[in-house]
Amino acid sequence: MKRITLVVAMLGLLAEPVHAADLTGTWQTAPDAKAQTGHVQITPCGATLCGTVVRAFDHTGRPIVTANVGKRILWDVKASGATGTGRVYVPVMSRDFPVRLVARGNRLDLKACNALGICKSQVWNRVN
Repeated sequence: MKRITLVVAMLGLLAEPVHAADLTGTWQTAPDAKAQTGHVQITPCGATLCGTVVRAFDHTGRPIVTANVGKRILWDVKASGATGTGRVYVPVMSRDFPVRLVARGNRLDLKACNALGICKSQVWNRVN
């Protein structure tokens, strides 16, 4: 019995890094100017990945209804393991930009730059 428990525990440990290095999953965004956050679900979308806002929350963590829920804000993400490049839509600006994504465990670093080379970064946290 101890051997089975040990094997199951080891498999669990082995599975974690594989998932952690993956861009897919549900990620909580950084708070916006209104202190609202969202959950973005990143899934395969043909040969690339896409991300859609599936939930939104106010500053207290209560679910809210916004026009962004249901919107695709990431698309054409070409992933290679824990990194990817694609496009991100920034709702407050009503524009999309090139984006680079890097997953580091339960953290997703995003960096988007405009045509002038001015860049903004955000950190999202894995929900699942």
